[in-house]
Amino acid sequence: MAPPARRQEEVAPRPAWEVVALAAAGAGIALYLGITKLMQTTPALCTDGGSCEIVQASHYAVFLGVPTALWGAALYVGLGVLAARPFTRRRWLWSFGLAVGGAAFSIYLTGVSLFVLRAACGWCVTSAVIVLGLLAALLWRRPPAGTRWLWLRPPRLAVLAGLVTVATVGLSFAAFNAAVPASQYQEALARHLSDTGARFYGAYWCPACREQKRLFGNAATELPYVECDPAGAGARPDLCSQANVRTFPTWTVGASRREGVTPLDTLATLSGFTPPAAGR
Repeated sequence: MAPPARRQEEVAPRPAWEVVALAAAGAGIALYLGITKLMQTTPALCTDGGSCEIVQASHYAVFLGVPTALWGAALYVGLGVLAARPFTRRRWLWSFGLAVGGAAFSIYLTGVSLFVLRAACGWCVTSAVIVLGLLAALLWRRPPAGTRWLWLRPPRLAVLAGLVTVATVGLSFAAFNAAVPASQYQEALARHLSDTGARFYGAYWCPACREQKRLFGNAATELPYVECDPAGAGARPDLCSQANVRTFPTWTVGASRREGVTPLDTLATLSGFTPPAAGR
């Protein structure tokens, strides 16, 4: 049995119920988004072709082969389990590291959705606010460092937070930007769009255009892409001017026109595409 002095240093008087409550709310939202992604349905309060669908249909909605939202759910559950027990300094440090990683991941994805996808998913923003609230609650509950737990001192916590943030964002960037082989569905849809006279207008420097191409994997080379910037390879600014292109990417599919990153299923519907029998 540990000496009384050590037990007093190790154990907080009670669990962190406010952290448990926030983690439960975050887990509920993340599980719901994960289920809608697996079932390929549109989340509640979202419209077909709206911001939520754009985010959920992007390649950022899957991380290392698993719906991104389910990774968030696992994070929230882990934080809730740690906080539901007496909050020792060791558990607080683990919780802090997880919360920093979750906050870094959420901020990274929020930036991607706003500046790359040009779409803001209300559910995702709510989840990001919750994880930031969790981090704030943990900082408010920071136990004293005492003589043994030097990593609880603010300067070292700042170093720990920086290391976790860099590792999280670096891994996320590498995973999301890895080359992905095209599926039969992506290849067939890309060819169908080209064969039916659709046009995908963009610019070589446009992040949203790169995201649109990533949705097609390696089949992006078969897309009916038109480069609008005169400095780009094979540029046809005359065609972009004729189509009155004002933003990138812009799609013209038959009589329909779409601006911004467009989900594959929306393009399939607009072009009358019939998926191959083998599926996606």
